[in-house]
Amino acid sequence: MKNVGILAFVLLVVCSPSAVAQPSTPNAPGRDPSAAILDEMSKISRSVVTLNERLKSFVDKFEKVGGMTLSEKQQELIFGLELLIRAEQLIAGHQKTQVELTEKLNETRGKIAQVDVDLRPRSIDRSVALVGTTETEELRDNKRQKLQAERQSLTLLFSQIQENLGENNDKLRTAQILAERLRKQFLPQIDREIYKQ
Repeated sequence: MKNVGILAFVLLVVCSPSAVAQPSTPNAPGRDPSAAILDEMSKISRSVVTLNERLKSFVDKFEKVGGMTLSEKQQELIFGLELLIRAEQLIAGHQKTQVELTEKLNETRGKIAQVDVDLRPRSIDRSVALVGTTETEELRDNKRQKLQAERQSLTLLFSQIQENLGENNDKLRTAQILAERLRKQFLPQIDREIYKQ
């Protein structure tokens, strides 16, 4: 009977991280979607840490109780659950990184677009028109060179962010595949262990 209670708790813990790892889409009007996603990611991260602490506390508590020991199968299931929790933590971390990199990518894209606008001859003429000097052509050339150097630097940054985003997407997919595999392997075993008595 005690084993059924232990496994029921384990099942509750297993269901919680998998439900938590799927952040809901923010629907609050007027709220920045990226900020809402980051809020959800921090909640997920805190929940996974809390579940991990609870599981450790639960296992520690029952190891200390005299006469109550976990079978080898139950220990294996708890170990599998621990692996699943860590996989869910990896997913949450990679999702947060994905959001941050996407924001940086969009911000850099916007800066490149602004530099392109500033590089137009009309924009350069306007920017040096208010400067009182006889060397207007030299000012235009200097302004153009600064803007071109800034565009080149932003383009390089944009490429690096895209590369990092691609690598992070690969890591996220790998973590999701691992978590799915662990769910398929351990959740049915936990169900069988709970309902076999």
